[in-house]
Amino acid sequence: MSHENFHKAMAMDWFEKHAYPHELKDARAAFDGDVEAAFSLSCALENHKRGAVAVAMWRAKVKREAFREYFSSVWEHDHRHVIDAAQTRRTLGYMFRYAAFPIPAELPDVVKLWRGTSKLTIAEAREGYSWTTDRDTACWFAMRFADTNGAPLVLTAEVAKSDIALFTNAREESEALLIRPPAAVKIDGDATDWQDGYDRYEAKKNKRQSALQAA
Repeated sequence: MSHENFHKAMAMDWFEKHAYPHELKDARAAFDGDVEAAFSLSCALENHKRGAVAVAMWRAKVKREAFREYFSSVWEHDHRHVIDAAQTRRTLGYMFRYAAFPIPAELPDVVKLWRGTSKLTIAEAREGYSWTTDRDTACWFAMRFADTNGAPLVLTAEVAKSDIALFTNAREESEALLIRPPAAVKIDGDATDWQDGYDRYEAKKNKRQSALQAA
């Protein structure tokens, strides 16, 4: 039995013991490489199961298109469970490399990114996975819980396009995911400036919502 088939058999055994019938049905097809089933599985699973299944699919080397469909869905909604299941940044990096998410061709070879946080130190914020190409988005993340958490912070860094493992604008956040922390970061602005960025982001968000409601 190959390494991949061994992990697939282990996963199916786990599903037999712990999954609901509809989860098991989707799992069999997803692990066989069915893209639609992979997406259905990502929706059907209980949240706490999603990360472990992502790791199992990667270890079983499920057909790349099916794995990519499942992985992108669970990362968007349950990335904390994925991080916990992967255990190490190295394993997570392998998973993203296997998924091989397409990166927009229009991004330059060197990309300027921002990351907004609260409560964290510079060193802690630098280690985060989620960055953005939109500064106002980073300001929004820095200030949205600043009253409760304190210590708002917006960092900026320049990274090689090849260091971006996933780029998505699904939530209108221009998110760039980094497996490897930037080599160098710096603070960009201050709390007054970040509040202005937060206000601009809120105004754009409210405008989008109004347009959707009017459509």
